[in-house]
Amino acid sequence: MKLTVLGCHSPYPPVDGAGPGYLLTHAGVNVLLDCGSGVVSKLGKYVDPQSGRLAAVVLSHLHADHFCDLLVLRYAHMVAMHKGEVAPLAVYCPDEPETERTVIPFRHTLALHTIDECSRFALSDMKFSFYRTKHVYPCYAVRVEARGRSLVYTGDTAWDEGLIDFAMLADVLLVEACFTEQKKGENPAQHMSARDCGALAEHAMVGKLILTHLPPTGDSADLLAEAQTVFSGDAALAFSGLALEL
Repeated sequence: MKLTVLGCHSPYPPVDGAGPGYLLTHAGVNVLLDCGSGVVSKLGKYVDPQSGRLAAVVLSHLHADHFCDLLVLRYAHMVAMHKGEVAPLAVYCPDEPETERTVIPFRHTLALHTIDECSRFALSDMKFSFYRTKHVYPCYAVRVEARGRSLVYTGDTAWDEGLIDFAMLADVLLVEACFTEQKKGENPAQHMSARDCGALAEHAMVGKLILTHLPPTGDSADLLAEAQTVFSGDAALAFSGLALEL
């Protein structure tokens, strides 16, 4: 299983960057985790969005910075459907908020499936499971397992001890790091500090920690440094084009 980071910035992308979007490839099957601003453009470097070679999109939640480019991707898939025998693109996402969910369907180009904590499905050899996180919108962390290897993506969340068991012994933990502990403040939207990320990785004994959901301005080196004060393993910052073989 291969992870390619397409975008890693929030709440908006910097120049030449993209919002949250992560391509998983295994046994010739391509799955997109989240689809933030600019992700479709980045996706084109690896998978032609008009080719029909994207098997599914999994959305952690329906905040615009995590799904807005799906509204563009559906046009590309419509072109693929017009070219030949391509099925509607499978999209797995929460069923609320209703306002955001209702804007997703378009001319039968998408096949919507609702996810919750009980959801389990497989795409090729990739097995997907979910955990409800602590966030202002319904949001689900995603665990993907294939041939004995595993990736956990937290989506958006405040600190939650339940995530430790969900992420336990993952080969790669892809986790949002919005700010340092000092800048955490009241945190009304419910996000994790870099120290939270490091603590989660340490308690879950993961193989590699990747910090994502990075601010679009400033130097994120302080986020990595803070995470490394509590995580003793391998840690790095996400960037567009980062590729890892699990």
